Amino acid sequence: MSPMPAGQAWPAGKHHSPPETGGPQGGCAILLAVMAVRLNDIGPLKPILAQRPFGLATDIDGTLSPIVDRPDAAAVTPLCRRYLQEITRRVEVVAVISGRAPEVARRLVGLEKLVYIGNHGLSWWRQGRQETPAEAAPYETMVREAKRKLAARLDLPGLLLEDKGPILALHYRQCADRQAARLAILDALAPWRTQGMRIREGRLVFELGPPLDIHKGTALARLMETYRLGGILYLGDDLTDVEAFKVLRHWRQEGKVSGAAVAVANPESGPEVMKEADYWVDSIPGVEWLLGAIASVVGGKRP
Repeated sequence: MSPMPAGQAWPAGKHHSPPETGGPQGGCAILLAVMAVRLNDIGPLKPILAQRPFGLATDIDGTLSPIVDRPDAAAVTPLCRRYLQEITRRVEVVAVISGRAPEVARRLVGLEKLVYIGNHGLSWWRQGRQETPAEAAPYETMVREAKRKLAARLDLPGLLLEDKGPILALHYRQCADRQAARLAILDALAPWRTQGMRIREGRLVFELGPPLDIHKGTALARLMETYRLGGILYLGDDLTDVEAFKVLRHWRQEGKVSGAAVAVANPESGPEVMKEADYWVDSIPGVEWLLGAIASVVGGKRP
């Protein structure tokens, strides 16, 4: 594996002005700061796609499936599923790295040959079995107790508590006053922080889990190490994906991998997501275009 050729250098271009024309269009572009470069042609990614072994890693919500009010209403689009299946046949590994539990991620994507990394890297499903670090097990009892106490304490219409085994998610997207709900949840979670539990904030959600140094960035690093990847693309749209963007950039700077982070722009993508990415595409249609182009390139077809 060789680093990106000089003619295909990684931006410092990520802070250039994005192109205004070409590629998939949509309504999110106006929300973007001048940070990542808009990806409107597969050409810049071809040197990465030519690396072997090659891996593709992607988030689900807001990346493969539109953002919805209730987590159980999410659905991966048929085109995303079709192109992922085509890519899986041609490359060494395709992985989903999600905040969802692995079994939920598997059900949403519906493809058996993928690696499913759930709970932000805490739980893995591959080769027919699930793996969760033994050190996370003692915290499952604490999470169940937290769910019981928080449900009694938080009188917030629209609040959804999601039990994900070693992690408890508190979704406040459907609360009428989101800012008030956020502050109330933070206050209610304070005692659990003092007990050593980790609190992670995502898009209109808080997660309570084990105080382990495991996140999407460590998950991506483990994936690259396990499969000895020479090339990697990572797609994501949330703050929790930023950790993976940073790890990928560090590995690239160290000469360990040729890769790129692609942000998926939507009305809820924050500026930090765009700042840390190399490229961006516009919402789900942009992802469908990109996955279709990747499938064509790795399949030996002209995109």
